[in-house]
Amino acid sequence: MDSQWKRFWETGLFPSLEFSLSLSIGYVLSLFFYVAGSELALIDRTDTAYPVLQILLIISFAIGFIYRKYKQTLPFSLALALLVVAILQIFWFLRANSAEFLIDYIFSFELVLLSGVLSAFAVGIYGGSLRDFRFLSFALGVTVFTFYSLFEPNQNYSMKVLLAVLYILLSLYLLSTFVQRSPYSSKFYKIRSKIGKHPLFAPFYRSALSLLISYCILHLYFQPGPKIPLILSVSFSVIFGRVLSLLGGLKKETKAVFLIGRIALLFAFFFFIYQTYWSSFFIALCIITGSIVGFFKPNKTPYKEYLLIGFETSIYLGLSFLLYFWNLPMGIRTVSALLFVPVLVYPYLMQKHIVRLPRIMMLAAATLIVLLFFSPPTIRTSSPFSKKEIFDPIPFAITNITFNKKDYIYYKSVLPFESNPFLPKHSEIKDKTVVLGLSSNQSQIISYIERLSQEQHPFLILTTRNKSNQFHHINALSLLSRKSYWNFDIYYPSYLESKIGFASSLPVDWKLKYFAEKLDNATTQEVVAVIDSVLKYSSGDLRKDALEIKHLYYESFAEYARFYHTIGQNKLALDAIAIARKFEPPKPDLLRIAFNSLKFTTPEAEYIPILEDLSLDVEFQEFAWNSLIPMFESLGDWANALRTMSSLERFYRVNNQIDQANELELARVRLFINQENWKEVEPIISARIRENPDSVIWERLKNEVIEKKDSLRRLSVRPDVREARIQ
Repeated sequence: MDSQWKRFWETGLFPSLEFSLSLSIGYVLSLFFYVAGSELALIDRTDTAYPVLQILLIISFAIGFIYRKYKQTLPFSLALALLVVAILQIFWFLRANSAEFLIDYIFSFELVLLSGVLSAFAVGIYGGSLRDFRFLSFALGVTVFTFYSLFEPNQNYSMKVLLAVLYILLSLYLLSTFVQRSPYSSKFYKIRSKIGKHPLFAPFYRSALSLLISYCILHLYFQPGPKIPLILSVSFSVIFGRVLSLLGGLKKETKAVFLIGRIALLFAFFFFIYQTYWSSFFIALCIITGSIVGFFKPNKTPYKEYLLIGFETSIYLGLSFLLYFWNLPMGIRTVSALLFVPVLVYPYLMQKHIVRLPRIMMLAAATLIVLLFFSPPTIRTSSPFSKKEIFDPIPFAITNITFNKKDYIYYKSVLPFESNPFLPKHSEIKDKTVVLGLSSNQSQIISYIERLSQEQHPFLILTTRNKSNQFHHINALSLLSRKSYWNFDIYYPSYLESKIGFASSLPVDWKLKYFAEKLDNATTQEVVAVIDSVLKYSSGDLRKDALEIKHLYYESFAEYARFYHTIGQNKLALDAIAIARKFEPPKPDLLRIAFNSLKFTTPEAEYIPILEDLSLDVEFQEFAWNSLIPMFESLGDWANALRTMSSLERFYRVNNQIDQANELELARVRLFINQENWKEVEPIISARIRENPDSVIWERLKNEVIEKKDSLRRLSVRPDVREARIQ
């Protein structure tokens, strides 16, 4: 066994406490960010508090990391203070906070912010002391978790337990600073290979690290969704490169290593430039740059070198975002992209140890890569609205709850009001009743309603009983009270008992039970049939209550139509109007919505009743008749098509639109001819020829009628031909 690896083993790598600590922290931190990241996807990213939290976490980690890296000794007072804070945080994680990180963010943002800042600083203190021995085990922990996540994507870990474990480990680390100033594994620091010291290799580390950091930031910005492949490729490649740097055989191959490093960096630059959505070849880019970073990492990196890395990263990011948002011709964009080249090759141009020819070749190759392969990223477009995101309408007006935007705030609700796609924050729900839906994220909803219940905050959960929208919500709602209505239920906490019930305009005696038995779980068509039957065969109060129920159903579905029209969903607005009109004739506001929606919707047969309603209003008659005629013709409903044509023709003549009336009359005559309706068509043609004896069109129609009648007369003489024609 090589002496280097022998010493590596003799340092106590596997039984070492430091190795276990680094491995555990790498695993737990990866798991923490994986779970917390999936939960925070439910947070509105436009909220200013979220970027503030992110920025403070980064700054706190950077302060702790830089302090520990350039001041190796940890003062007793600072270590003791961090230890006390860690113990207090462990107590809070296990006692005070909820099981979901998201809920703590919403209801206890100040504590999360303080805890996050201290956590980031403590991890930065530890990370600043990491060298090869512990860094390898830390990266190994990240890799192990990432591999595990690929096979177990749905993990149900409690965040407070994870954070408590993390702080217990950090507490052990801080305690070890009191007992052992110089760790036993420090022997390993002296057995680095020549690669970590050779001046020729310094530019590779700097350029690759700048590219890697820049790309990771761009990937996070441009590509939403899971980041497991990104984390896995980076962590694995860094470990791979670091292990390769320890192989003694590479010490003697300086020229070959230099050539391989230069080619690898150019390949990485190619993958960085050839990005359409900042996702093409992203795994290859991360593996190459990560391996270069791990392989060429120097023993000691000056403070100024990290400043230059940060400066280069800023230039990469600035140019990338400039080319992304700046709409320029492709030629000018490519010329602008050439500014990437000097950032990449600057460390080589300044190297006195490298002869001139390799530097010129590096510059020329990078320039050619940009000119030949530069592909600017394309701006992403938001996904269109999907009908699946809207639930079937419910008759919510039969409740005594006056839903509105002023007193209520909605989260994925089935009600026709603007719904927040993210769980409402603590500041947003002040003086408002929260109306929740149960479409997804059951565990977060459970924690959310538990916190609302603790604070005695009013909230409601509406669920439909539609067979196509069933949810497994027994666990989430088992501790709440329930009020059953027709086709939907309302769940509420016990302190809202007095506010939940049926509308005050509905009866409270046996008549309500009578309607409940008839209308519960009934389809819209069944509800209409029941109410019409009551109105037809009953009288007195029962008839009066049926009219009221019919009106409440109409108002419910009319509100859905207004909501869908407001958000630009014309098809859904028309669907809601089609339901509402079954209970009452549409009022003027609904007719206006129908008119506006039909102008932007493909005509369908199911909208014929709505168009007929519009035809009864003088304002919309012309539009309605013009829409109905081709629909009746396509359905073969000639009687209604002719009736509508006659109505539209009269409308044109009354309004002195003679040209349109004449065109419509010609279409009506053509339809009569196709139907062989000579009784109707001949008087019209004769009258028009008398009025316009020189008209070519009417003369041609007259001849066409004569020819068709002669043809039919000839067929009548030969019955066999006539029967064949009929067959």
